[in-house]
Amino acid sequence: MIYLAKKTGKLIPSDFVGESQVVRWCFAAMNSVEIPLMSILMIDWSNDDGCRKHREFLAGWANRHLSGLERWLDRRQYIATDSFTVADILMSHVLAVVKDDSLLQPYSKVRNYRDRCLARPAWQHTIDRYYKNVEAG
Repeated sequence: MIYLAKKTGKLIPSDFVGESQVVRWCFAAMNSVEIPLMSILMIDWSNDDGCRKHREFLAGWANRHLSGLERWLDRRQYIATDSFTVADILMSHVLAVVKDDSLLQPYSKVRNYRDRCLARPAWQHTIDRYYKNVEAG
């Protein structure tokens, strides 16, 4: 996504500092926040009570990242810059995997950020087209 943003000159700043922030938050989304959230999702899919301790550990791990994200989003509309970027696409997509909203309950800024990003008309259009292609395939 970073490559495509740079190639098109869209959704990433052209200045070094702005670009660095976008790259930083793209990596944070995919390598910090996503790992415990996806792991919790998989445990929840299994519906195995024997995984309770693992889920508690992962929820603690996720909460460390989510609490940091909550502080970061204080007085910010977007994650990396003042404008919507590819970092927001990745982070909101990662946050969208949370099916059990009780995990996000303490984090109103994170929930509002996720919902605001996912409500963008371009996102809705993209997701609608994606689902049509998946169903057609």
